[in-house]
Amino acid sequence: MNDLSPIATDRASAAEGVRARLANTSIAPNRVMTDPLMTYAYSGDASQYRLVPAAVVIVNSEDEVRAVVAAARAEKLPLTFRAAGTSLSGQAITDGVLAVLGDGFKQMRVLDGGDRIVLGPAIIVAQANRVLKPLNRKLGPDPASQATCKIGGVVNNNSSGMCCGVAYNTYHTLERMRVMLVDGTVLDSGDPDSVAAFRKSHAQLLDALHALHHEVTANAALVELIRTKYRIKNTVGYSINALVDFHDPIDILIHLIVGSEGTLGFVSEVTYRTIPEHPFKVTGLIPFPDPHSAGRAITRLANGGVQSTTGVTSAEYIERRALATVEHLPVIAPFVPLLGPNSPVILIDVTAPDPQTLALEVAKAEAILREEGATDLNFSPDEERSHALWDVRKGFFASAGAARPKGTSMLTEDVAAPIERLADFVIDLRALLDAHGYEDAVIFGHALAGNLHFQMGDDFSIPGQDEKFDIFSRALSELVSVRYGGSLKAEHGTGRAIAPFVEREWGAAAYAIMRKIKPLFDPEGLLNPGVLITPNARAHVENLKLMPLANPIVDLCIECGFCEPACPSAQLTLSPRQRIVTTREMARLRATGEDNARLAAMEESFAYAGLYTCAAGNVCAGRCPVGIETGTMVIGERARRQTEASRRIASTAARHTRAIEAGLTAGVGAQALSRRIIGDGATDAIAGAMRKVLKTPRVSRALRPGPGAPPAAIGPNLRNDPRTTGFPVPIATQPDNRVVYFPACPTRMFGANPTPYDLRPAPQAMIALLTRAGFEVIVPDGLDGQCCGQPFLSKGFPEQSQQVGDRLVEKLAPAGARVLTDASTCAKHLKEHHGTVTVADSAEFLVAEVLPRLTVTRKLPAVAVHHNCSAQRMKEQAAINAVAAACAETVAPLETVSCCGYAGDKGLYVPELNQWATRFVKNDIPADCTLGVSTVSTCASGLSERAGIPFVSLASLLEYVTRPDAS
Repeated sequence: MNDLSPIATDRASAAEGVRARLANTSIAPNRVMTDPLMTYAYSGDASQYRLVPAAVVIVNSEDEVRAVVAAARAEKLPLTFRAAGTSLSGQAITDGVLAVLGDGFKQMRVLDGGDRIVLGPAIIVAQANRVLKPLNRKLGPDPASQATCKIGGVVNNNSSGMCCGVAYNTYHTLERMRVMLVDGTVLDSGDPDSVAAFRKSHAQLLDALHALHHEVTANAALVELIRTKYRIKNTVGYSINALVDFHDPIDILIHLIVGSEGTLGFVSEVTYRTIPEHPFKVTGLIPFPDPHSAGRAITRLANGGVQSTTGVTSAEYIERRALATVEHLPVIAPFVPLLGPNSPVILIDVTAPDPQTLALEVAKAEAILREEGATDLNFSPDEERSHALWDVRKGFFASAGAARPKGTSMLTEDVAAPIERLADFVIDLRALLDAHGYEDAVIFGHALAGNLHFQMGDDFSIPGQDEKFDIFSRALSELVSVRYGGSLKAEHGTGRAIAPFVEREWGAAAYAIMRKIKPLFDPEGLLNPGVLITPNARAHVENLKLMPLANPIVDLCIECGFCEPACPSAQLTLSPRQRIVTTREMARLRATGEDNARLAAMEESFAYAGLYTCAAGNVCAGRCPVGIETGTMVIGERARRQTEASRRIASTAARHTRAIEAGLTAGVGAQALSRRIIGDGATDAIAGAMRKVLKTPRVSRALRPGPGAPPAAIGPNLRNDPRTTGFPVPIATQPDNRVVYFPACPTRMFGANPTPYDLRPAPQAMIALLTRAGFEVIVPDGLDGQCCGQPFLSKGFPEQSQQVGDRLVEKLAPAGARVLTDASTCAKHLKEHHGTVTVADSAEFLVAEVLPRLTVTRKLPAVAVHHNCSAQRMKEQAAINAVAAACAETVAPLETVSCCGYAGDKGLYVPELNQWATRFVKNDIPADCTLGVSTVSTCASGLSERAGIPFVSLASLLEYVTRPDAS
């Protein structure tokens, strides 16, 4: 077979040709990217490979995909489809056209009470499972990356996961597929009319598939090989079990598409048969004295390789060297004393439909574990503990990757062996890694299916390291494919990593069948060439990533992409992963000086895409298994790019915060007055013209003037308190019930939108709540202009931030009491940068100390809840939800909004970020919900505009529902 990839001789010209050909389609110009920054941003997936695409196109419909296919063909550029870009074998990258799935492919419909679900390829697996969970159902495939990976990748890689085994992967739970072939024809296997039309239009293709079916089934030895290979997890090569399992060529076709890695067509929709998600479960982290005993135990727990949704549904093997990378975590630390130098653990879930069955299954599992030498049995139904343990396991790919030496690429492989040989396989795999110089490698995996993952680091900038990896890869192929009759790729897909070894694993007869499949679907070799089947024997050691040091904050990043679903600017401009990727390349270009023109172009584009549109709230760090704060890197880069002139302006602003606050307050008030007098339309027109000329902030219809600072006050019982006055009087013996209330600057400047309820402004509501709960409230005087300094820091002015924050602390500290503020961003900043004062955020204080002292006198039907970035970083989601639950019958967290993108003043100066980040927010609002809450007033302003209901402070809502005179 020849690699028929149609490479244009001038990729830059061809890329511009693609842009020109797409100009008259529904694809907006900003969704076609050919510039150096954005193409490099999409140059890698989660694997060790990198290819810079000539063009990147974000597609939202089948018609757009059809147009991109035609443009790529006309310009002689290969085409690759990309979902989440979490692929681990290099199958989601290209040097041609990269078609990235956009919002248009996020369709989802639940059928038959959850027994079936229709999904678009851009739906994240965890999103589907979140919808199915109340119905006690879930998808069969459950990859560790399920919080990030998308259905398109799961289908095209036939991904499985921790509990999936073989029985519940896409191949076996797929009911229907909608797929577009390279000629633009769409087949919907669940639509009789579509199937009938396809049988006529593509009779030749179907006849060829039927002939392959007969060719395979006529070869008894080949049939037996196929059945044997697919008893364990196997994603090496095409899914030729379809040629044995099915007779109808339509069924054969859609099951060949599963696991084809985008080389045969484009999947635009699938229907899954779901599996039970039993409500009763226990989890245990079970230590063993040595790998062999752990392997024996897993073999016995595996039920002969037959997967079930009852009993032991997952058993994750984690070797001692892997545990060493996470033993500092609180949930793992208690197990460390139980571990010897070579002790692995098995993370086990036992599930059942009822408590009685669960007890029986746990007893059976414990008997096996005890007999095989387990040193501790600790099964527990504690959900929080279970989630924490599984978060560690799901994060191993990134956390173990972060343990590699800085500057090295992370390498990962994914192998499987027959479950009855697992104990020996674990030992031999470890020996192979050590023998080839990968002593730093760690092993873990879904051992219940005989599936082990391992990963290690290597620096391919050092001459000879690619040869070292080549020698190891060939030795691995012999161990897994030949000695153990296993799978070189159990669930990650073949990709570039294993394509050269497909024939070695399958043998000549099976490989010959696979070679016939690709030309039947894609005779030009347009789709994802070089992936899955290739004549290039060195594909696995070409286009390897270099990971130059760029910034200590992000140097540990392995480019897994786990951060991306949390990012408000992903697909608007850059995601956190892409900011890191492009930062690395710019650092490399600066160091080598090899292409100053490309460096200049990237740095110029990065100013907007990388810096200006980054919310810098670090909500991405909450999704990163090692907590990388890309926002902190961005803030540092903003500071690096500041000029002396900009620093002087910032210093002037820091000295005149009161005047700035007064000016902004007046501006917000003026636009509100203008709307009352001349209307919204005229006001928007005038403000828009001013913004174009003077770069003034955008004036939103949801922007309301704030209440300002409340008058200075001191609780009535404190007027003679020596802690306040300094004079010794008997009241000094009373308990310290003082609270210093600091209304943050956004709370003072920005007010809430009108609501159907008689709500008080946040400062008044907070003072009323504290007084009602029996606290002695102190409001310092002269709060106008006082600021924690966070806005200065986020813009890249750390010195000015410290100056402003210190001035505030001087104002708050003399009171000597706890400080309560009403903006999560302010609370977080004061805690991290001004530790001399004890600061509480409104959510944590209200739920712990105010709510227990109050009586709820009325409730709202429903309230929408926003967890802003700082609240997430301080892990206040539960506190916010608890206060909201006390105020409303139904609490509706904003599932589609991780960060609203308002980001302080970004909503004023970069409104497109807020608009993009909240584009799905109306889907989160229940029909009977007329109010939402947020713990930052600027976020509330942006959400009020985008969600269609007003958002207010938590204090305003709680004060309303606990007001004693409520009717």
